[in-house]
Amino acid sequence: MAKKNIPANEKTRNPTAKKTFSLDDFKKKIGGEDVPDKPLEWLTLSPAIQKATGLPGFPIGYTALARGFSNTGKSTAVSEAAVASQKAGRMPVLVDTEGNLSRNRLKIMGFDFSGNYISIDNDFMLENFGKKQDKNRGEAAIEDMAEAVRFLLREQEMGNLPFGLDFLIDSIGTLDCIRSINAQEKNTSDNNMWNAGAYEKSFKYLLNNTIPSSRKEGREFTNSLIAVQKIWIDSMGAGVVKHKGGEAFFFGCRLGYHFGGIASHGTKIVTAENTSKGEKRTVAYGVDTKVNVFKNHVDGPLGGISLQGEIMSTPHGFIFKEDLDEYKKANIKYFREILDDPTLSADQIADKFVAVTGETLGEQLVGQ
Repeated sequence: MAKKNIPANEKTRNPTAKKTFSLDDFKKKIGGEDVPDKPLEWLTLSPAIQKATGLPGFPIGYTALARGFSNTGKSTAVSEAAVASQKAGRMPVLVDTEGNLSRNRLKIMGFDFSGNYISIDNDFMLENFGKKQDKNRGEAAIEDMAEAVRFLLREQEMGNLPFGLDFLIDSIGTLDCIRSINAQEKNTSDNNMWNAGAYEKSFKYLLNNTIPSSRKEGREFTNSLIAVQKIWIDSMGAGVVKHKGGEAFFFGCRLGYHFGGIASHGTKIVTAENTSKGEKRTVAYGVDTKVNVFKNHVDGPLGGISLQGEIMSTPHGFIFKEDLDEYKKANIKYFREILDDPTLSADQIADKFVAVTGETLGEQLVGQ
């Protein structure tokens, strides 16, 4: 048999090495890497909230909700979070849609108005976002609030706002959507479902992606969004709790505190009664309320905890009822001022000012 001639270049060719597969390299190539979260940090609330719920406060990098009926402590919780944000060197963003984030109240609780903070109200949202879409619009809308949040996040991303941002919204359900505002201005009928749909559409990505993704390692800043939302009971739905403005924030939050009762507000007004001069004067200064964790999807050892307890909401924040006398002694100047009696001693405040129920207070007011 004749010998087959093999070309010189084929004689020296080495076999192709089998390519090894690296899953890490593949994930990196397609942008599908599993990036771990940063260590969990908290906006620490008062010891009373911590003891009642077993949680430090509001988790940074999450969407959280403080819900309940009116005057149950929701705004107190968000105000405490604002103070905690500032003390942690972060940037509290006060999104006040109904005037509940009182400047005087925040100062009493320790908020520094000469320090870091950004304030957003309805006029700011209307002028900077609403009227850019419609110069004739007369009210701020749900869509404007969402755009204000996105605007500050963009400023942060561009390096113009080098802080972790904590958006504190008080409250969800007070603004209407653009469609409802237009209907009202034209005296045509509107629909509450329009507002619910606007919250869902405007905030869905913020709640479920933009805020939680800031927890990832490699992100320079971690951002949070904490909102207040009133509730109502759907009597047609077997007493189901419903949220004013729709369910978008209920579904989007990862931690939720419920203040007060479920079927009703479940609170009692707390008053100071001055009898040191032989005359009676009563001033309401706090609310006995309840708090429970209705939702806890926080990642980590504190995830899933759902405790409850009774606390008191005061002008200075939350306290336990058994700490009332100590609270009065510690804030004697405040009580002297609200009762217009500079002669009161700490012992008189502790001994002669008694906590009474709202029913008793009502009787006293009728008598006056």
